Formats: sequence, structure tokens, C-alpha cells
Amino acid sequence: MTRSTGLGASALIAALLCTTAVRADITPEEVWQGWVDLAQGFGQTVATAASERQGDTLVVSGVAITQDNLGIAASIGLDEVRLRDMGDGRVEVTMSESVPIRAAGTPEGGEPVDVNGTITHSGLSIIASGSAADTAYEYNAPALAMTMSVGDGQGKTPVNFTATMNGSTGSYHVVTDGGKHGESSLNAQAVTYSVTGTDPESSASFSFDGSVEGLSGTGEFNMPDGVNMENLAAALQAGVRMAGTYGYTSGTGKSVIEGPQGGSFDFTGGAGTLRFALSSDGLAYGGDSGPMTMSMQMSEFPVPVDVKMAESAFDLKMPVARSDDAQPFGLLIKMVGLEVSEMLWGMLDPTQQLPRDPATLIVDVSGDGKLDIDIFDPVQAETIADQPPGQLNSLTINEVRVSAVGAELTGSGAATFNNAGLMPVPNGAVDLRLVGANALMQKLVAMGLLPEDQMMGAMMMLGLFAVPDGEDTLKSKIEFKEDGSIYANGQQIQ
Repeated sequence: MTRSTGLGASALIAALLCTTAVRADITPEEVWQGWVDLAQGFGQTVATAASERQGDTLVVSGVAITQDNLGIAASIGLDEVRLRDMGDGRVEVTMSESVPIRAAGTPEGGEPVDVNGTITHSGLSIIASGSAADTAYEYNAPALAMTMSVGDGQGKTPVNFTATMNGSTGSYHVVTDGGKHGESSLNAQAVTYSVTGTDPESSASFSFDGSVEGLSGTGEFNMPDGVNMENLAAALQAGVRMAGTYGYTSGTGKSVIEGPQGGSFDFTGGAGTLRFALSSDGLAYGGDSGPMTMSMQMSEFPVPVDVKMAESAFDLKMPVARSDDAQPFGLLIKMVGLEVSEMLWGMLDPTQQLPRDPATLIVDVSGDGKLDIDIFDPVQAETIADQPPGQLNSLTINEVRVSAVGAELTGSGAATFNNAGLMPVPNGAVDLRLVGANALMQKLVAMGLLPEDQMMGAMMMLGLFAVPDGEDTLKSKIEFKEDGSIYANGQQIQ
């Protein structure tokens, strides 16, 4: 028997690995149909060789899921899925321990891709409960693994990828109500991964191995009826929404590149988080990490490079859909307490002229503007090369901080923009403060890294835009006026 629907590989796997409990009676047929319905809109097709009742168990065999999207044909297969009525309103799900996956083709404007892989599990337990309209799944997976080989289909040595997840538990809850919406949770003791391959240009082999401990996460989604995820711009406008937050307690990694220009790279990191959200309101993506150490040794560099960082973070928020109303955006880049090894300092500054204080970089800006295009619409996105995709209405510099080798620059400010002319005209002000610049430049001169005449020129330039505010401290207020003029500390400079 063959049956085609919108069941997607990603949706099926998500449903297989999920849930929380909702008390009601659900049948094996309803569980299977729920997976099918959950995946509608992903533009994929599932074919089954047979589907039949064997006593209290629905046996679905010869499951083949395929999708053609953006020039790539993908498929995933399951020899058998067994859904057993447990007699208490719940359904136990088991399946083939080996699941082949494949993707091949040439994306528009890209290189050929040929992917072959296998997903395996051991001891996977899935329990479904609830009702057809409100279904929950709970799973326990002592061991999950994936192997994948990524090539170009033209004989070049592929890149090989393996990953394992141990001690995984989680839940998935799906409600059908004019569409589907739900939430999920995940916990895993450890995830390990390995990547190996050969650089096609240099023929040098490389490897990267790592692990993440204490993985946890939550997610949510909303999928209205009738949406097609192959047209992401339209799907978002129709109400598709997804979000997730994931954390880990520690991570390690090691990379090795063979050959005369090779080297090695090791890192160890503390706890961190990753988060994302996507809807018609915009895209948000970010993460943060605690203490981290890195060590690099390159064959063409005489000493190891050891780096420590106390804290790091990245956050991006941006609109994705056309709107006549202003939409918010933001960007945060944060690296705090950056240190390098004394051996590297000894090469750069053998006489110890420069302070070894940890360096910090913080850039935190936000604002709002209007998009004239849907950025996930391929046709509209092509116009970005010819004209701006929208207009900037306001910009706020929440914080800028750069500190290193004894000097520190800080700043903040805000401006609105008049977009009536050919170029946006800002109206606002920025306050800047610079500490330790004079001492730093004198040390650079003493080290022979900065000619004295260039130091004098830099100091004169600073004098045009800044005023003294204490010992070796300068401050500046840059004002932007509605008529396009610019003032520095009350003096017009444009």
C-alpha cells in the first residue's frame, strides 16, 4: 500500500523523540496520523509499503520519506514502525534501530552535494498519551548516534561526520486547534562529535573532535493549517512561529590539521546557552558562554598561542518581513577578560612596556527601522545588491567599550534619522570617553612601534574632537543636527 502526505523527515524524527503526559485514550492509528498531520506543510511525502493491525499493534513498514527542495532531493527510510496499544490509554512506539538518510543535488548557485548517512538508536522508549487533538510523547533514549558522509558526487574525498547522544530524555506536546502548536523539552548527559576529511586544494587531512556535557533545552512552535514551509516568507506571514533555548554545562574540542602548514587547536569551555526565535515579528539568535581557554600551535608560528576569556556573548535581533511600521533590531558582541599567554607577550613586548591587563570588547546597539522586502523571499532578496532593503529610523548606542594595553574607550548615544533625502540625516548625539591614550602612545614610541611624528599628529587630531577631563583622559560629545551639520564639544566641524 502506498500513501502520500505532507509528512516530513524532520517532523517525523521530532515526533519520534518527544513529550509530556495528557490523560485520555489514544489509539495507535491516531498516533501515526498525528505524526502525519504534524508534518503537513513541510512539502514532503511519505510512502508506506504496508500498514496493518497485528493484534494490539499497528505495524507500518517500508516507510520512505522524500522531499525535493531548492535543487536537493532528500530521503529517509524506516523499515518498520510498531505502535502498540498498552491497554491504559497510552501507546508504546518502537522502530527500526537503523535509519538511512540521503540527500543529493545541486542547489541554485551552489556546488553539487551528495550526503549519505545513518541514524541508529539503542533502547529507545517512546510513550504516547492524550487524545488525537492533544497528544503528548515522552521518550528515553540511552544511546542515539548518527554517521554522515558529505561529498560532491564527483569523486572527491568526502567529509565524514559522526555524533552520539547519551542519556537523553525529553518530551513533546502537540495540540491541534485550527493548526498545530506545541512545546518540547530535552535533556542529555553528553553529546560527542567528530569531523574528518581532506582539504581538496592542499590534500592535507584534518579532524575535529569535541563533546558537550549537560545538554538541556526547551522549544515551542506554531504551525497554522495550510502553510507551505518551502515558501518561508509566506509561512511566516501566515503565522508560523518557532523558538528554542538550549544550555550546556561544559564543552571541549580538539582540531588537528596535518601537513607542512598544519597545526592543532584545543579549547575547553564552561557553561553556556544558545537561543533562537523566528516569526513574522523577526529573527532573534544569540548565545553566551562562561570561562573558556584555547590553545593553538601552528607549524609556521614559533610559539603556542594560549588564550583565555572570562565571558562572551552574541545576540542578533532583526526584522524579516516588509512592514509600513517601524520594527526593532539589535546587536550585541561581548568579549570580557581576554588574556593571551606570557610567551606570546614576550614576542610582542619583550621589555614589558605594555600592561598585561585582560582586554574587553563590548558593542551593544539597538534601534528600529522599516523593511521594504521580505528577506526570506528569494526574488525580493536579490534586490538588496541594487538598493537598500529599507530605512533606518533610530539608532541607540547602549554601550561601546574597548579596553586593552592600559587604554579604554567607552561611549553611548542615540539618534533619529530623517529619510526624506537621498541619504539619511541623523539627529542626536554620541558621548565618548578615552582614558590612557597618551600613555599608550608614548610606550609605543619607546618600543619603536610608532614614529614620534605620527604620535604628535594623532594627539593633535584628538585635540580637535576631544577636551581634557582629568589625567590622561579625554571626552567628546559629537552632535548631529537636523540640517546635516555636526558639532564636536560645541564646535561645528561640518
